[in-house]
Amino acid sequence: MVLLLVPGGVMGCDPSGAHGIAFGDKPGRDARKQPGSGKASTWYEVTPPRPDARFDRYLVRTDTATGRIYEVSAVKTIIPIERSEGLTAGQREDGVRQATAFARDYVATLPADVQSRLVDEYGNSHWEGAIADGTWMMVDVDFSWDVTVACRDLRGERVMGERVLPEMFDSK
Repeated sequence: MVLLLVPGGVMGCDPSGAHGIAFGDKPGRDARKQPGSGKASTWYEVTPPRPDARFDRYLVRTDTATGRIYEVSAVKTIIPIERSEGLTAGQREDGVRQATAFARDYVATLPADVQSRLVDEYGNSHWEGAIADGTWMMVDVDFSWDVTVACRDLRGERVMGERVLPEMFDSK
């Protein structure tokens, strides 16, 4: 079992879940359903039992049919999207630099064996890979100056996938 501890001893990502949120559980009472949920999956903003102070908010993704969590994401916002409209090109570039530095610094805190499994294939600040059997991790800088660190249970995701797109899993 891979156990990722970040500074301060906060649980990062492992085969059981992330930040004290267990894969297979249902979101707690404080969960706030997010827009964009659909037939396959539903997103909730949550407060994790073991947050990492470097992040601003946490999201979980559940299988819509079962309500079970199969992904936990921690998000750091460098520039809130609502503040982005009046930014100069230089301010936008500075936001990208800050987000990229945050992501690189985060990856650098991971154990060397995990770092070696996360690949930024195109050099665009998007690292991902299998960190343990059945556990996928992603560190991503996105267009809105957010850095997202996601931990996914591939078995739980497959259950959802087989329900939503059974033709993809048909062995015939």
